[in-house]
Order: sequence, then C-alpha cells, then structure tokens
Amino acid sequence: MKKITNKELAQKYRTNYSSWKQTKLLRQDGFFIIYNDIKTSGLLKHISGNALKCYVFLGIVSKNDTGESWYTVESIADYFQVSTRTVSNWLKELEQYNLIKKLQFEPNTPSHTFLRPY
Repeated sequence: MKKITNKELAQKYRTNYSSWKQTKLLRQDGFFIIYNDIKTSGLLKHISGNALKCYVFLGIVSKNDTGESWYTVESIADYFQVSTRTVSNWLKELEQYNLIKKLQFEPNTPSHTFLRPY
C-alpha cells in the first residue's frame, strides 16, 4: 500500500473543505460570518473566550437579514450550562465592545439583542 504524502494529504483537506463550504453556501438555512475585521480591529485579541462563544451563539441564532435575536439570558445560560449571572457578564462585555446592543421595548418583555457591525 502506497503511503500518502503530506502534499497529497493537504490537497485532500483543501478539496474536502472547499466541497463542504460550497454545500453550505447552497443551503437556505441560517449562517453566521465572522469577518477578518474582528482580528484587524483588535477585538479578537481583547475579548474573553466565553464572551466570544456567546457572540458566535447569538450570531447563529440571529436573523440573517437584521442580526436580531430574542433569546433570553436564561435560555443562553441553559444552553451553556452556566449561571444567568455569567451570561449577563458575557453580554455586558459584548456591549462594551459594541458587538451587540440589547433593547427592551416594554417592561416585563424579552429583550431584543442586535448584532452590531464591527
């Protein structure tokens, strides 16, 4: 049996990734893109890992055309299996970096979370 070279293996990985990406682009369900600006702006260097995980979560569950989601702090805490205080801290950090904005339209109603351009 012929041993596969690293160059051949690399080409296999390239082809596999390219095929996966094309398949995902053709699907009609949601997606979330993180642009290179998150690195070049310095955000990636400064944001905590858990706040970044929360941001990716919000990006995945937000509407593609408006960046809006209605997930509660409790439901995010349930997903990550952490306390609501922890999620509130993550959301506060995301707001400090201007990655999200939370708005409540009426008292005692769920907040709307908006992704913001960076």
